[in-house]
Amino acid sequence: MKKNIKKVLLIFPPVVCSQESPKQIMPPLGISYLGAYLEPDYDVRLLDAAIEGYNHEQRVSPGFFQYGLKSEEIKQRIAEFSPDVVGVSCLYSSQFPAVANICRLAKEVSAEIITIIGGTHPSFLPQECLEYEDIDFIILGEGELPTKGLLNNISNGTSYEKLDGIAFRSYSGVVINPQKKMIEDIDTLPYPARHLLPMEKYFRIGLPMGLISRKTPAINIITSRGCSFECSFCSSSHFWGRRYRSRSVENILGEMHELKKMGIRELKFFDDNLTLDKPRAKALFKAMIEHKFNFSWNTPNGIAAQTLDVELLSLMKDSGCYEITLAIESGDEQILREVLKKPIDLARTQETAKLIKKIGMDTYGFFIIGFPQETKKQIYKTLRFMDQIKLDRISLFIANPLPGTEIYDICKSKKYLTQQVTGQALDYFSSSFETPEFSSVFLEKIRRRWYWGYNLKLLLRNPFKFFRNYSIFIFKRPLFILRVLIKKLIMPSVTYGRSKATDQ
Repeated sequence: MKKNIKKVLLIFPPVVCSQESPKQIMPPLGISYLGAYLEPDYDVRLLDAAIEGYNHEQRVSPGFFQYGLKSEEIKQRIAEFSPDVVGVSCLYSSQFPAVANICRLAKEVSAEIITIIGGTHPSFLPQECLEYEDIDFIILGEGELPTKGLLNNISNGTSYEKLDGIAFRSYSGVVINPQKKMIEDIDTLPYPARHLLPMEKYFRIGLPMGLISRKTPAINIITSRGCSFECSFCSSSHFWGRRYRSRSVENILGEMHELKKMGIRELKFFDDNLTLDKPRAKALFKAMIEHKFNFSWNTPNGIAAQTLDVELLSLMKDSGCYEITLAIESGDEQILREVLKKPIDLARTQETAKLIKKIGMDTYGFFIIGFPQETKKQIYKTLRFMDQIKLDRISLFIANPLPGTEIYDICKSKKYLTQQVTGQALDYFSSSFETPEFSSVFLEKIRRRWYWGYNLKLLLRNPFKFFRNYSIFIFKRPLFILRVLIKKLIMPSVTYGRSKATDQ
């Protein structure tokens, strides 16, 4: 294949959301980094269909809705730019139908447009995704090197068949070339191409991941890639690699200076392992203090509790951190050790939570129930630990088998899956599999009861802190709050998702 590629359109698709989950919106870092990487060689445009069509919602399945641009609007945007290549991000499995639809729309504009998709879902299910004839190529894993290599080879008319990190159809069938090489020094990456996105729209809506902000406008930032852990429910180490690659403090400060000039007042660190390299983390927070950025910040993706100590926590507080998210997941040591393979000591985590509060920051915790090897007794143990540790707020999720994880392979081998993952609206409030130990209805009921009971206790125990944390969200989404309160507290018999679709 030879094609003179000049114009590239990168699209973040509409988002599928549970009726239990409020809409959250932040600039998509994936296409922002890729756009910045390609911009020196190509005319690049970014289209975030989620923000551009934020107010348009449509029901896609029982208990789920999609927000973002309508199909005809996406098609019009493609036609207006007339790109040679359309690349579509597929961050979540629930987005895949929208991603496939965008590729179809691109081919309707012109059969000559090359369609490429990337992200976690297609990286782990390339064979299934390439059954859709409108998808030409899949980028596997970290996107910058394979995408640029593919575009350059097509432009030069040289073979791409042995390129690292791509999948495509050939005469002999689907070819999958695993990614072997990743960017060694991520300081060499340009800062995300935020100038190609409608930043004022994100600022105006102001509902970031995690829902809370102390200051606005807030922006997401990431300072590292890769994860040295290999938790069975998470695909991060498979997607970004197990080697931890971090940006230098100087490189991060350069981006922070740019963000300060943009008027940013709060940062959301999206790292999987912000504090894994403790000397780097301490140097970063010291530098943030010295430069007097006065950012407020938190960690909505979570932090490994075992990396935290008094000195590090004090520096985090002094540099503007107001909340630390502890990704605890389970309150059962056996589940943590043997099933999740997550290196957490629960007793130490409790002490760390107390220390965080003592230093003056809030605590937010992630908990998950319903793993395929879990018993009801172990589920209740997690719920009791969640009560016992007394965090300032929590999120309680139901385990779901994300492609690229060991949990997915277990559920598939044991035939636990009740639905096909490709094209399914996966979320963390309903269950897509059942085991001999528990049903999806049991998980959904117990999650709802404990989650809302916990948050009601938080409201009663410290109403000032509750309204301080959620004041921006309550102000911006009062109808969502009212609807949830009615359906979850006044009418608790109504459930969402596959188990009671007739109630919708």
